[in-house]
Amino acid sequence: MSMKINLSLFTLLIISFICTGCGPNKHFGLDESGLEELKRLCEQDAGLTINKRVKADGYYDATRKGGVLWKLIPSDFDFVEYCNLEPNIMSLFVEPGCWRLIKISRETGQCNASVDKSLMRVGSETSIKYRKQNCIAVEKIEKPTARYSYHSEPRAWLDKNGTSEFRRSDSYIEDTMTSEVMGRYVSYSYNVRPRHSSPKSCHVIDDKYISYAEANLVESIIKSGK
Repeated sequence: MSMKINLSLFTLLIISFICTGCGPNKHFGLDESGLEELKRLCEQDAGLTINKRVKADGYYDATRKGGVLWKLIPSDFDFVEYCNLEPNIMSLFVEPGCWRLIKISRETGQCNASVDKSLMRVGSETSIKYRKQNCIAVEKIEKPTARYSYHSEPRAWLDKNGTSEFRRSDSYIEDTMTSEVMGRYVSYSYNVRPRHSSPKSCHVIDDKYISYAEANLVESIIKSGK
C-alpha cells in the first residue's frame, strides 16, 4: 500500500512539473503577452492579397538557390528561372550564374544530363510519371528574363523578454517591367524558445487565416498560358 501511495505522489509531482505554466495564461505554448502581440500582428496585415492575376508560361524564383526543379515538375508552367551565385555540392550546377529550366519531351534529345541525373534519383510518383516521356532542358542566362518574379522577405526580432522570437514572412509576385506587386502573402509566427520549441503562426491560433501552402501564392497569381 505504501509503495502505491508513493508512486501516486510521484506521478502527481511529475504531472505538476509538466503542467507548470499550463494555466489560463497559456495558449498553444505561448505566454499571454506573446499571444496577444502575435494576434495584433496577424490582424495588422496577415493573409493573401491578390491585386491582379496574369497569364505566363513561367516565372523567375528569386527566393531559391536550388530546389526549383521540384517546384517546376508538378506545376503547369513550362519554365522557371533562378540564380545561384554560390553553388555547393548540393547544387544542380557547379558553375555560378542564372539558369532557365525548361520542360521538354525526351524525344527532342535536349535533356540536360545533370538535371536528368537528379530527376532519376527521386522516387516521387509525380517525378516518375514525368520522367518517362519528359525531361528538362537548361539555358544559362546572364540575368532573369521572365516578366514575373517571386520574392520572399523574412524578418525576425526578439520579444521584449530577450529570448522569444517573432518572425514576419512576406512573399510577393512582382511585374519586373512595372515593379507592380501583383499579389502578396504575409504571415507572422512566435516561438517561445527558438531551437527548442516549434513556432506558432497566424493560421494556427486562428483559422480565419490560411497557411502558406493553402495560399499557393505563385499559382494563385500567375496562371499557365497554356
